[in-house]
Amino acid sequence: MTWRVIRLENRRVLLTSIIAVGVVSLIAVIRCQSADHQRLSSAVDCRQVLLVMPDEVRTNGALVFATGLSQSDHQRETITYRAKSKEELEQIQSLKSPSLWRVTGTLQPIIPATNEGQFDSRFYYQQQRIFNELRIKEIDAIQQVKPRGIRQQCHQLRAMLIRYFSTMPQPLTGYCRQLIVGDNTVNNDELTSAVRRLGIIHLFCISGMHIILLVNIIQLVGTYLWLERETLDWLLIIILPLYLIIGGGSTSLVRAVLMMEVSLTHRLLKVDALDGWAISLLLGLAWNPYLLFNLGGQLSYLLSLTLQVLAGDIRPFKQCWLLGLLSLPSILCHVYEFHVLSLVASFVMIPVFSTVIFPLVLISAVIYSLLPWIGSFANTILVIFQRLLNVLASLPGEVSFGKPSLWWALVLFTMTIWLIECESRKRYCQLFTLYLICFTLIHFPLHGEVTFVDIGQGDSIIVKTPFNRRVYLIDTGGKLTFRQPAWAQSSFTSDLAHRATINYLKSQGVNRLDTIYLSHHDADHIGYLPTFLQEMKVKQVVVPAGMEKQAAFLRKVAGCPFNGQVLGVTDQSPAINRELRVLHPFTVGEGKNEDSLVVTGRFGGRLFLFTGDLDRQGELAILAKYPSLRVDVLKLGHHGSRTASDPHFLTQLQVKYAIISAGRFNRYHHPNDEVVDELKQGRISTLSTQQYGMIKYKYYGTHGRWLTKLKGDEIRWTLPNSLNS
Repeated sequence: MTWRVIRLENRRVLLTSIIAVGVVSLIAVIRCQSADHQRLSSAVDCRQVLLVMPDEVRTNGALVFATGLSQSDHQRETITYRAKSKEELEQIQSLKSPSLWRVTGTLQPIIPATNEGQFDSRFYYQQQRIFNELRIKEIDAIQQVKPRGIRQQCHQLRAMLIRYFSTMPQPLTGYCRQLIVGDNTVNNDELTSAVRRLGIIHLFCISGMHIILLVNIIQLVGTYLWLERETLDWLLIIILPLYLIIGGGSTSLVRAVLMMEVSLTHRLLKVDALDGWAISLLLGLAWNPYLLFNLGGQLSYLLSLTLQVLAGDIRPFKQCWLLGLLSLPSILCHVYEFHVLSLVASFVMIPVFSTVIFPLVLISAVIYSLLPWIGSFANTILVIFQRLLNVLASLPGEVSFGKPSLWWALVLFTMTIWLIECESRKRYCQLFTLYLICFTLIHFPLHGEVTFVDIGQGDSIIVKTPFNRRVYLIDTGGKLTFRQPAWAQSSFTSDLAHRATINYLKSQGVNRLDTIYLSHHDADHIGYLPTFLQEMKVKQVVVPAGMEKQAAFLRKVAGCPFNGQVLGVTDQSPAINRELRVLHPFTVGEGKNEDSLVVTGRFGGRLFLFTGDLDRQGELAILAKYPSLRVDVLKLGHHGSRTASDPHFLTQLQVKYAIISAGRFNRYHHPNDEVVDELKQGRISTLSTQQYGMIKYKYYGTHGRWLTKLKGDEIRWTLPNSLNS
């Protein structure tokens, strides 16, 4: 686009472009500075009155999530709350109009992503101008009020539509809520998984089919009412911004509405479709400066531009092929994998989606209450459609590519543009070669890593040797679950293993694990094992001897697509691999803390020791059996609890670095103040996942360096006193 403006050699166009870019850049800078100013630096207890829209409240079991407008400073805040009773939950779920919530809670900054490859909720909410989170402790009163103004009425209408669509069968309810009102809270993992694997996520990003259909319907009705074309255009210009609120205001919807607005006013603005796209991009960036930093924004604007610049006589199959190639760098940067069918699946799916699926969803949404049998018929078609997607997604051809760096993504994107400009066999070969080089660099890195994942209150450690020859996982992490009444149980869950550890592994091009070492049977160490067995190819699982026979452990393995070995080991068992050596347990046990599997290995010139939840007695027993053992890096036992990290153990091992893996605000107050003081007195450098997030030791040969996801000051207010001082 920049090159096009320069080649026009028109001073007026060039000056206008420079001014437009300057204004948008200024707005972006102002918004970024505003974000830094409005975000709190620490948590504060407060009492607030919040205005909450009914369509912005969602529940999952007893958990309540919402966004509200503070009536004191008029800032939007994200809200989390755990309902105290079934009656209170039902009251919240029954809200149909705007309501005032009088609450007591803790207002705090939104915590950023603490692992590489993890969804960044702070960045997501910042795009919505939400900078702080209110964790409600008590709701004193909820009072419904009449909607004031068109905006609040649109929110009320959206809530009514969500309720109406929720009465429909699944998956029809999911399609209606996602495509018509932009409600992404609906749980439709089956569709989402297939769409992501096939790489046809742009079906939901580029077409703006619902906007086109809405405009056509209004124009058709207006024609029968003998309304003039100009009157209809002005009516649509007024209605479409209101639909932005009803439709959820997603990036693709903003782009589609802006382009339609420009199209409707093209006679006044005297712009063509391409200039209309540019105007919609500038307006979108003025509204959200981070528009092009997310996958939806990239695909929505990029592919809609490509559709306009491609030759009009290009064949549909070739068009889908080129769109697939152009979207591939963005998809790889966010999803890390693709299916070979994704480059041609759009050829089949776009016409099916635009001529069958979407009209069917719209018709069902309008007449379901009058003719439910039509909705049932439509639901059957959607079930068949989802099964077709699942069959296609399950076919061989899925490539775990990994995440290209920003520079590589730009190179691949630029080469694809160059190819589209003038196709040739030579350019296809050059593009394929670049992808092959990028794939090789990701999958066969020269360096190795020891990575401590911020898995919350638990342990999860990745060990990768150079060239990814072998990849090990020490503990999976997990979350303790407590028995709850039926009304408080979550209807859908998403564990941190998938969002953190597995996403990171896939971003590194890793889809298999040579060995999973499980230190003992506690949930915070093995709770996410089924997730890894389902998502990754695992050769073997190693546990402390005796644990491999326990029924609770075997239930975690049962039902998972795992055909490897489960080995129970002691320090006398044959060596499993060259990198990690088992030092404990000495005898067959029951998988308790005192039976913890302890392994050691040398990476990048440093000796690491991973102790699970081994207690002090076990630590001293290891010293007695291995008196010459010296360690450079120690993963502190039991998350820094007083039950581990005996002073004599630390002194004799001559530890230089101590790693603490513990959750923020954990109920056990890990790490213990005395343990941290002993580390400081021993001049042992301490790194905690609570403070630094993901901690990596990246090494080449016998040399390495430490890298952390956070710098250490971003979330200081969450740290226990022992680390904060």
